[in-house]
Amino acid sequence: MKPVFLFFAVLFLAFSQQEAKAQLFPTNLEITVLDDKGNIQRGVSVKLYATEDDYDEDENVVVSGKTDEKGEIKFKKLDTKPYYIRAVKGDMDNESSANQTGVLEQKRNNKVNVIVSGFALPKN
Repeated sequence: MKPVFLFFAVLFLAFSQQEAKAQLFPTNLEITVLDDKGNIQRGVSVKLYATEDDYDEDENVVVSGKTDEKGEIKFKKLDTKPYYIRAVKGDMDNESSANQTGVLEQKRNNKVNVIVSGFALPKN
């Protein structure tokens, strides 16, 4: 009887530790936004979408925010899957560059760079 109890106690502890580790190390995505010359872009509106259709229709945003002074934004506690990214600042966006992440690695701080570009309006 004791060996069976000991087995279940060890099994319970193993799963409890995995759950605690998952809570301590969530799946995050850190995005750095740069322009096509490599300059950091602060104040960029960034949205994540779960599907390409949602991205195309600009609906069902999973999470959104703006980049900080370092051109970075961090989204926490995401699912381990690919996401579609829309980054917009004025007349610049990431439509002409990559707009999809790879599958995010579980319990990691995944990092990607996004390039925004656009056409400057002529000054009068």
